[in-house]
Amino acid sequence: MIHRMKGFLFIAFGTFALGVGSSGTVLADSGPPIDGQVRNYEEISEPLEITGVAVLTRDGGKTTLEQFKGKFVVLNFWATWCGPCLRELPSLERLNAALPNDKAQVVLISQDRGGFKQTDRFLKKLKVNLPDNFVDKRLKFSRAIGVMSLPTTVLIAPDGKEVGRLVGSVEWDSPEALALVNWYLEREATAIEKSGG
Repeated sequence: MIHRMKGFLFIAFGTFALGVGSSGTVLADSGPPIDGQVRNYEEISEPLEITGVAVLTRDGGKTTLEQFKGKFVVLNFWATWCGPCLRELPSLERLNAALPNDKAQVVLISQDRGGFKQTDRFLKKLKVNLPDNFVDKRLKFSRAIGVMSLPTTVLIAPDGKEVGRLVGSVEWDSPEALALVNWYLEREATAIEKSGG
């Protein structure tokens, strides 16, 4: 069961509850909750700086992930020829809608050589509207950060460092996936509180 309270999510799993917000119900030093849908998630003990390799934008230009610094990013690598990728895309859109958009967002990077002409057709068919989507035609970015198979979802902290990744398809709006993402949001909020920011 999912409830929205004052802009934050409250997720209940039977008798266990995870609150995200100023209530402090998440203990950031206990480690992220890894179970069920997200059991394949691998946390990185030493966060890694995400490379500045560029990806293609819709207008034919290039950009890097630098533009998202200051936000927690759920970075999903996918392709139109990847069945599991297509299955999880709608849940990524639902996750994006559930996140506080001033603090976190979902970003898509496609590996399709056909570019936006190809990806747009599939996203339209799936009725998925995620505005922050880019193309990595030559796989330079994917290779630079070690994406070996699809789908792969990389979690990036607001400082631009990777904190972990999950290989495989997930329902990203499942209670377990929401709990994982919200654990990082709560940890960030706690760090800001402690620093007096």
